[in-house]
Amino acid sequence: MKTSVSCIHTSPAAISPIAEFFAREAPGIQITNLLDDGLLRLLSRGDQAAVERRLSEMLCVAQEEYSAAAVLLTCSAIPAEILSRLRLQVPLPIVKVDEPMAEAAVRTGRRIGVVISFAATCEPTERLLRKTAEAAGVEIEIVKRVVPAAYEALLTGRTDEHDRLLIDAVEQLAGEGAACIVLAQVSMARLLPKLAGRTKVPVLSSLSTCLQAIEQRLAISTSSPGKALP
Repeated sequence: MKTSVSCIHTSPAAISPIAEFFAREAPGIQITNLLDDGLLRLLSRGDQAAVERRLSEMLCVAQEEYSAAAVLLTCSAIPAEILSRLRLQVPLPIVKVDEPMAEAAVRTGRRIGVVISFAATCEPTERLLRKTAEAAGVEIEIVKRVVPAAYEALLTGRTDEHDRLLIDAVEQLAGEGAACIVLAQVSMARLLPKLAGRTKVPVLSSLSTCLQAIEQRLAISTSSPGKALP
């Protein structure tokens, strides 16, 4: 039997890359997608109470209707304080997609480049990196590239333009001495094949690291459905 994991999305652009990744890399996991793309508008206008209320409802659906063993929150713009309260509400592991990636970035080097296309992601991503660095006892420098035109291009189906704009941002950060570059949103995972060979700087996407975190939380191996980790 496959392990059920519910993904909570705030953008439809996150669904396909995650579904494709888990189908390829984690055949032992059954993904269920819960989407509310209105949450990004609520975040943009600062209505955190409404965001928290809606996420709480979706967590209940994941647990009660889909029997999820874990929840993957795919939006990096969700503030940490909301996530902390949500984790107290349900007895399920809630993995925020960018947390394991932040840990990997902090281990890689002091100067961390961050590529962002949705502006509301800036503050929570920077806060997460700094909090992770503080917990690890290291100092970091964060250099950001915010490319809202790329997000608009993605929403209107201009994926080639989206990719070109973000690849340009990655290459700029690589040229400015970044030890690694973080792709702050799940929708950017599509860039990795196109970036192969274009820079020697490690480029981190959240999907591989969050899968490892889910496996560890549930003590499963996705190479064989239901196989326990050693």
